[in-house]
Amino acid sequence: MTLQSIHIPNEIKQLGHSAAAARLIDLANDRIEAFLLADDSVIEEFIPCDFHLLDQALTWIEQNDLLEGNRFCELGSGFGVAALLAALRGMQSVGIEIEPALVAQARHLADALDLPAKFYCGSFVPRDISGILELAYAGKQFQTDDRQVYEEIGLGLSDFDLFFVFPWPGEQPFLEALFEARASKNSLLLSFHGHNRMQLVGKT
Repeated sequence: MTLQSIHIPNEIKQLGHSAAAARLIDLANDRIEAFLLADDSVIEEFIPCDFHLLDQALTWIEQNDLLEGNRFCELGSGFGVAALLAALRGMQSVGIEIEPALVAQARHLADALDLPAKFYCGSFVPRDISGILELAYAGKQFQTDDRQVYEEIGLGLSDFDLFFVFPWPGEQPFLEALFEARASKNSLLLSFHGHNRMQLVGKT
């Protein structure tokens, strides 16, 4: 199986937001700002993405009937906004995040909005993965799933239909290799790359 790039047009920026999505994004941005200003809450690798553009990309995917199924997974979920936006669309949605403080924030946000997305603390890289860890770029080694997070979720990478990730520079080759190795056929990987750019690949 191979990966196929799927072009997301710039016109997605003209798509509107539902009232529920707008409320979610506003509340998330307010809580993220407060979190980042707190002296005891600094997590250097936590940077939020453009949630408005993310919501528009999810709307475009939905409108174009690109999804094979209803399961969504946010890899490195932070405050869990992607998983919550997916839950708004009726998807069975989970987020995986290695930082306990961020998992707690995502769960609080889900509770405040009464959304059923679930968030789990651990690494999204399975313990038994092999042959791709060397793709991790210099200075960044991905931790593997020592806490058996997929057993806790009750699903594996191959059980999800759409993934979202906000990669750091240099991480994309590893993430695509992980997606190609473990995701199911016809699943999708959506990623945010800054500067108003979303990237979508499908496994064919």
